[in-house]
Amino acid sequence: MPSLTDDFLVGDDDFTIEQLVMSYFPKAWVFDVSDMFASICAVLACLSIALVYIPSTVSTVLKLRSGAIQSLQGKKFLRLRKTEEQVTMLYGGFFWGILLTALAIYGFVFLVVFLITWNVTRVYSVPLVATLCGLFITVGFKTLVLTCLKSNFHVAFYRKKPAQANFTIVVLECWNLGLTLGYMFVRATKLVLASFLYIGRIDTPFISPEAGEIFGSELDAYPTAFLKDVVSHEAHHHPYLERLGVMYMMKLRYGDSFAKTSGSCWRLLFVFALMPWMRKYRLMQQHENDGTSFTFGQFRMQYKPEKRHSVAKEHKHCQEEDSLYETISSVKMSQLEFEISDIKEENVALKKKVEELETKLKGDLFDIIKLSQTDVSLFKES
Repeated sequence: MPSLTDDFLVGDDDFTIEQLVMSYFPKAWVFDVSDMFASICAVLACLSIALVYIPSTVSTVLKLRSGAIQSLQGKKFLRLRKTEEQVTMLYGGFFWGILLTALAIYGFVFLVVFLITWNVTRVYSVPLVATLCGLFITVGFKTLVLTCLKSNFHVAFYRKKPAQANFTIVVLECWNLGLTLGYMFVRATKLVLASFLYIGRIDTPFISPEAGEIFGSELDAYPTAFLKDVVSHEAHHHPYLERLGVMYMMKLRYGDSFAKTSGSCWRLLFVFALMPWMRKYRLMQQHENDGTSFTFGQFRMQYKPEKRHSVAKEHKHCQEEDSLYETISSVKMSQLEFEISDIKEENVALKKKVEELETKLKGDLFDIIKLSQTDVSLFKES
């Protein structure tokens, strides 16, 4: 293959060091093309990370409220109560993380495009790209062949033709024994590229919980800090707390005109009649979410609080509230008794139905035995 110095022979009078250097120096369009592709990829990476933060926050909040992320029953939830000052690193992490992601993507794409377009490295990079294209075509053909074979030899995990399926597995194991080294390099490249993208994603862990801790310390503490920030905001803006606060404020504002006994009874009737699954779900989850497995550990109270003085007997308004609560509890107890009686009636009806079915089954068996005896007697007579 001719080299770049073939045109500059020793005996050539026009040969200069400057011309030799300029022949190796990249052209201006090489930098322009590399910069264009790298800038586009970096901007797209920044936009994707910046736009995903709000949906990720909403998703984390919903997971906390639905129980997908365990709170009091989680083994690692108590860690969130320590070092609350870590949430102050989030704003800086958002900015610098996105910036470093953009720089990493820009540098990687710029280097790849530069090696392909520079005349010095083009001799080696273009054959490498062609080899990669050939590998992709080979992998695609292998996937197509395996799909056809699996449709003939397997049904999900069941092997319709064990001999052919086992032979195919042995062939693939022998083939992959030599290709696994390349697969490991591909895996390493994927992990490096994914790490470039996840530098700015401080809202989600990139390392698994099992591999993300060494001697009890987290390698990446930013996702935990992000979860701390979400939990600290949820402690003040949870829907249950907001509804309870609204009820208290409405009671203080309107007094006896708010939360009357008649309204509470209508609400109970509405829930029990039109939404019975709410009570069923609450009873089913009662033993799972009772909070008995939660222990504060070192967060125990160091002193006993003073006993509060009750002023319920001194104020007529408090006495009215107590009577209201007693009325509501009595209504709830009556509803429970009504449900228990319905369940008992259903059990009695089911028992009667079972007895009828058993009686019918015995009669059918008796008829079958009688018919068989008749057939035997007829056969003997014949």
